[in-house]
Amino acid sequence: ATSVFNAEKVTYVSGMWGYEGTRYWLPGNTYDFYALYPSVETLGDAVSSATCTDGTFTVKGFDATKGHDLMTAKKTGISVMAGQTEPPGPVALKFQHLLARITFAARSEGGNATVHSISLEGLDVKGDYDSGKEPLWSNTAEGTVSVEKETSVTPAGNADVSGDLLLIPQSLTDGVKLTVTYDTDAERGKTASYTLPATTVSMWEAANHYRYSFTLTGGGYIVFDPPTVNAWSDAIGGNVTIDVTQ
Repeated sequence: ATSVFNAEKVTYVSGMWGYEGTRYWLPGNTYDFYALYPSVETLGDAVSSATCTDGTFTVKGFDATKGHDLMTAKKTGISVMAGQTEPPGPVALKFQHLLARITFAARSEGGNATVHSISLEGLDVKGDYDSGKEPLWSNTAEGTVSVEKETSVTPAGNADVSGDLLLIPQSLTDGVKLTVTYDTDAERGKTASYTLPATTVSMWEAANHYRYSFTLTGGGYIVFDPPTVNAWSDAIGGNVTIDVTQ
């Protein structure tokens, strides 16, 4: 097999996806395309390496605490026949999420509150990904994910206290602890902790969005609503079209 693109960086400029130079379709060949998002350059120290060999994606040393999304895509079997007058056209790459998206929303009981930070402990935050193996993730290591985000919380509605946490898919049966630091109208510097309920959601799966809603009570503890799970349909960029020739 001959590489037409080899770790080529594709960027979005002026409403179009493009790359440096021009590659032309050659008759009598079949093309397979594989892509990783974001670029290795953007990932920086969030990975030790990221490669694709013979259609197998391998990401070593991924660190979810850095806050990066991670997606892959492929489009295979594009044949260009001898004597074909029209090129195949743009290559549409449909990216798939490799991570789970987790969000937390809070409301208060009685009066108002201000959340200053949240943290998750006892979860896998580092690991290696290999699309050719089962399980897909291995060599995982536990750690803590923390978010410093001052948010006003009221009894009326759910306030986003975490933003999007993009985490390695994993089981929750060993216990993942949420800790919230907050103030109420009456007290400052309160801390409440709770182990995420694993009875309704026992695993975070790739490409799913898990929404946790909880209430900060006057007694200083957390009460969870049943979490909701939705497919993660808002992939960045959706289908990315890369025109390999004019």
